[in-house]
Amino acid sequence: ARRASSSRLLPPRYSPALAMPPIRHVVMFQFVETATAPQRLAVTEGLRNLASMIPEIKQIKCGPDSGLAPGGNFDYCATVDFDSLDAFKVYQTHPAHQKVIADSIKPILKGRSAVQFEIEP
Repeated sequence: ARRASSSRLLPPRYSPALAMPPIRHVVMFQFVETATAPQRLAVTEGLRNLASMIPEIKQIKCGPDSGLAPGGNFDYCATVDFDSLDAFKVYQTHPAHQKVIADSIKPILKGRSAVQFEIEP
């Protein structure tokens, strides 16, 4: 039996000779029931301000759930686009990002789910 090449597991547009593909980070939060409107607003303001502090952020969109499909949805979602995996890694550990997490998100966080995936350039 012939083994498949490990390169077949990579996306077809990937080439080590080319730049890394753009990455989208999607994170969803569930907040504690006692989270206040000002605390929730602080999450939005904090996340949106990151775009001016972290040059690696290509685009950030965030906000509370619209309530269109009640029952089981997360309370909040943010999508953040980056030109590369390296740019995402800078964002992950950037002090401004860590400050928003510590000051605004963690105090009202009940649950979190996230995914990162390649997007078309």
